[in-house]
Amino acid sequence: MLASKANFACLCQKTSSLSPFLLRKIRLLESTAVYRVTDGIFIHFGHHVRGHLGPCISIHGHTWLFEVTLEAKSLDHQGFVLDFDLLHERVLTPCHRLLDHSLALGEESWRESSGAVAELGKILYASRTKVQGTEGARQNGFAEEERALAGARNYWPGNIKVAVFPFTPTSERLAEWLAIMTQQEVGDERVRVRSARVVESLHPTESSAEYICD
Repeated sequence: MLASKANFACLCQKTSSLSPFLLRKIRLLESTAVYRVTDGIFIHFGHHVRGHLGPCISIHGHTWLFEVTLEAKSLDHQGFVLDFDLLHERVLTPCHRLLDHSLALGEESWRESSGAVAELGKILYASRTKVQGTEGARQNGFAEEERALAGARNYWPGNIKVAVFPFTPTSERLAEWLAIMTQQEVGDERVRVRSARVVESLHPTESSAEYICD
């Protein structure tokens, strides 16, 4: 992490014998210095890429990593850009609640397939009673009437979990959505989102998309 403004001021005082060129460099560094923090969460879910000419037309899944980077020119009274616990509470845990073990679809694909998905869901969910003798509890997620997360919400066709987005949920679009949602939840005059990264594959090679905020 870069030194604080107070440290830069002290440095300038101690280096008064430096050339004007070097002093200008130090003051420029002071004016552009920021603190940055990054945190993320792993989420298991499946998706379908509408219209894809390759294998992603089929329902398939990944172990995704959702990662956000925040920045601020000054720290709060605790010495944080943002408490990591608050970042998890307001952003990362809700992402997990929305998406964990769900099928992620875009709105258009959802409108076209919701009836068929509900029929399939009933068949799959009924297997609990056949195998376990009970329906059990519905998995964790948001009720349909709960507020959307930056336009995304859960539906429960046949009691299985679907996460519906206003767009086809590719890694690139999800990274943009994560940045917007994070800014809405924790951004203010001091804290801003620098970037959001979505990793859809770690092995055998890492495949990721990143959205850099202006």
